[in-house]
Amino acid sequence: MKLENLQSQNRKYRVGITGGIASGKTHATNYFREKGYPVFFADILAAQIMNRDPEVISEIVAGFGVNSYLDGRIDREYLSKQVFGFPEKVEKLNSIVHPRVIKRSTELLEMELEFSDIVFYEAALIFEAGMAGRFDLVLLITADDEVRLKRAVSRGGLSEEGIRRRMDSQISEAEKIERSNFVIVNNGTLEEFEAKLEKFLQMLKSDLTEQIPDKPMFIG
Repeated sequence: MKLENLQSQNRKYRVGITGGIASGKTHATNYFREKGYPVFFADILAAQIMNRDPEVISEIVAGFGVNSYLDGRIDREYLSKQVFGFPEKVEKLNSIVHPRVIKRSTELLEMELEFSDIVFYEAALIFEAGMAGRFDLVLLITADDEVRLKRAVSRGGLSEEGIRRRMDSQISEAEKIERSNFVIVNNGTLEEFEAKLEKFLQMLKSDLTEQIPDKPMFIG
């Protein structure tokens, strides 16, 4: 992914952070937020939209049944069982939610960039949703499949089969790497991971435009 739209003069960066389940992307964004940088989360925006937008609610109920909502709120466990492992259903749900998330996130990023030079946006499906072009940089947090599976199982809430279905519903890690600008491999300790995050942050704060390669750069 080449950065044809990078704003080198005013150095205002929209940084997309992506990665599969249990890769560590949420910890990465929380790390940057603790450092004082604004962060937006696609999952939070999507939940707000699915719970509050009447048109979205109507379309989800029509497509996936009245059990999609429990006590007036989206039943994520039910919906996950309905769609993960079924590409056509994933695509249908994404077609309902993603356009609204993209619209709202674009508005929020532009508003925040009036006050901040760097804004982070975390989303598992940056590439699947066709959002990559909306960012100046995309950072991929990745880890070996078995490492991610072990972490996800230890969290609870999803079976191993459910986790594998979710992993299989996304594009491959190899393709994500190819389409990213920077890559952090998170197979080690938390301390090692945070050291890589800090290195990336320091690169952002430096004259980054002279360091961006034509192919993905691994931070290590």
